[in-house]
Amino acid sequence: MSLASDGMQAVALVLGAGVAALLVFIGVVVIFAVVVRRSVRRRIERHAPRLRGLVDDAASRARGYTRMGGAGEAARLRNALRRSLEHTRRVLDAGYTRDAQLSEALRLLDRLERLADGLDTDLRMLEREPDPARVARELPVLRERAERVQHAAGSLRWAAQDRERAFERDELDRLGRDVENEVSALREAAQSAKEALGP
Repeated sequence: MSLASDGMQAVALVLGAGVAALLVFIGVVVIFAVVVRRSVRRRIERHAPRLRGLVDDAASRARGYTRMGGAGEAARLRNALRRSLEHTRRVLDAGYTRDAQLSEALRLLDRLERLADGLDTDLRMLEREPDPARVARELPVLRERAERVQHAAGSLRWAAQDRERAFERDELDRLGRDVENEVSALREAAQSAKEALGP
């Protein structure tokens, strides 16, 4: 009788330990799944605006090639505006790592980009506008604004590139002088050594 009850207690103990281990395992899996899900959601939320922008950019580029008239021109203006600002941003960001004097140019570019965001919204709505008369009426004003923003961005980009070339030219001039000085010093040292050794 006591052997049977001891056996039953052992089985109950093993079953209890197994159930407890299973519950711990399920808890770990659930916690892991929640952590992974939150991490994936954060990544999606972080990259979603960029992905939406890429999709919108591709759709706008396609409309620029496939649509005729004002809607197609609005799409082309959006693409040209975006390319101009992105290229200027790359040039200024790269230049700023070597030349802190570009900080004011970067602030001006920030302001231009804020203006361009509103203009991009207007162009996007015009690009999808079904009324051709409204497109024809609104497009000249938006085209003029887009050209002004692109010109301003281009001016910043060109000035930064000119400044970079001037720095490179100055650095090359300094390097050339340093090389000439070193060559002269080496020749003088060689001549002195030759004279010290005698005929």
